[in-house]
Formats: sequence, structure tokens, C-alpha cells
Amino acid sequence: MRATPDQALGSAWILLAACLASVACGGARSAPLVRPNEPMKLAAARAYVLALVNRDRSEAGLPELQRDEVAERAAQQHAEDMGRVGYTAHFGSDGSVPEERYTHAGGQHFVQENAACFADGVARALDENAVFPAALLEKIEAAFMAERPPADGHRRNILKDTHTSVGIGLAQPLGLPQPCMAQEFVDERGSYDSLPKSAQLGANLRVAGELKDPVEFGGVGVSRIEPKKPMRAEALNATSTYPIPEPATLYFPAGFRTPKPVALDGKHFSIEFPLNLGRGRYGVSVWGRYPGAGNQLTMVSLRVIDVR
Repeated sequence: MRATPDQALGSAWILLAACLASVACGGARSAPLVRPNEPMKLAAARAYVLALVNRDRSEAGLPELQRDEVAERAAQQHAEDMGRVGYTAHFGSDGSVPEERYTHAGGQHFVQENAACFADGVARALDENAVFPAALLEKIEAAFMAERPPADGHRRNILKDTHTSVGIGLAQPLGLPQPCMAQEFVDERGSYDSLPKSAQLGANLRVAGELKDPVEFGGVGVSRIEPKKPMRAEALNATSTYPIPEPATLYFPAGFRTPKPVALDGKHFSIEFPLNLGRGRYGVSVWGRYPGAGNQLTMVSLRVIDVR
């Protein structure tokens, strides 16, 4: 899955989008959206952005999303970082990536990000008492939804049918008329045993959990990216894509060609394997099959651990 090229929002905004799967429709329409008359503090502004997202999903016949407080923490971290440093990207100024920030916030599911901010590379303080006018939040959401294929990753993210919740991050740089926003969309399709934050190269890692109906277990994957390094605003603003790393190794249940079979006991799965891809950040993924998808596997969980 890859991000699409940047899109302009007026003269100051750059929008980055994740590459997402095709969507299907089904769901009830939500209540009419009530627009606030006065600028909103952070909590109310987040709720309003959630209402905008759910309005757009409802118009497409999709179910509403719930607020996700874990994803919200990751989104807020990223919105504030973009606002302080003056960039728009899925990478953070510390070199972090979306699934890494979500994992460190306490997440265990699958997350995909929309992001919008400035890209002038100017460091700024944030307004600690910021209020957010409805019109400016609507402008960002409208820009996401106005995208057209093939550069429509934000729109497809908002309208992805497998999402179950979303976390909203908002930040207001001082002296600028527009906020920065991060939307972290979550697919919650199971429960998983905890993973360590870090591990030694060559150590064994146990991955276990259960997927919820109607998703059936497919496999466990492991990928690797380089250790995290700080990034300057110029480098961040030069990024136009972020590839979610493909697994270097996939483990399947018995009966499939696999380096080692995943044990299945009813809905519960478990496997232990060595961390032997070199030092770096490992993406530990769980894959499942949705009804009607045949043998197609979809990532339903992606967590990151540091291997040293």
C-alpha cells in the first residue's frame, strides 16, 4: 500500500494520501450535520471533524466510525510535529512512520493516515489556547473529498469500508490562519497478545491473538525498515509517498507453504519466530480474509518493535 503524490490545497497546503484498497458500500445515513457558530476548542473541534468524516461516509452508504482515543494520541502527536516544524508528510521529524506512532501510543490494530499542514519549513510555536473555526476544518475535509483518481488516496481512506474508528489530531501554529490535521483511521478486527517495545537481534518473538467474525485468520508477517533517524523539514516536504513495508516473511497455518506453521486452536492463533532480518524497526502484521474476498489476504494489524 502506497501514498499518492502530494496535492495542493490553496497556496500553502500540501496533502499526502495513503494508497488504500477499493471500497464497498453499505450502511445507514447519519443525522444532519449541525455547524457550530463559534470557533471550537480542541475536543469540540475533533468531534466536529469526526462528524464531517461520518457525513461523507454516510453519503456513500458506509457505516459511521467511532472515536478512537489511542489513534487520537498518535494523530495529535503528528499534527503538532507538523505544525512546529513546518512540513506535511507521513514521516515524523524524528523519522517515525504512522504505524510506529500508533503502536507507541498503545495501538494494536491496523492504522492508515491522512495528513494536511504547511510545507514551508519554518519552525513555529503552537497556540496552546487554540480554537478552530468550522470553516477551516471543513476546508481540509472538502479538499480530501474533492480528490479524483488516481490521486485520490485521502478520499479513499475516508471511504474505506473496513475502517471501524478514527483518531483526529489538530494543531494551530501561531501566526498562521489555518490548522494542521492528522486523521488516523483504524481497522479493529481482533485482539492480540502484547509485544515488547524492543528486542535483541536473534531473539524469538511470540505473536498470538484472535480475529473477530467475520474475518478469518490468514497469516502473520514480519517486515523491516531502517532504524529511526531525525529528518529535516526539507527532506520531509520532499517525500511524496510512504510505502507500508511488504513482509519479508509470511507465516501461514499448516497445509500452506510456510517457513513455519502458525498454530490454530479455534479462533486463536500463535507462532514464535526469530528476529533475524538485521537491526531496525520490525513491522509485525496479522492478515485475515474478509467474506467474499476468496483467498485474498488483508492486513488487519500492524505493530512496530525496535530490534537492536
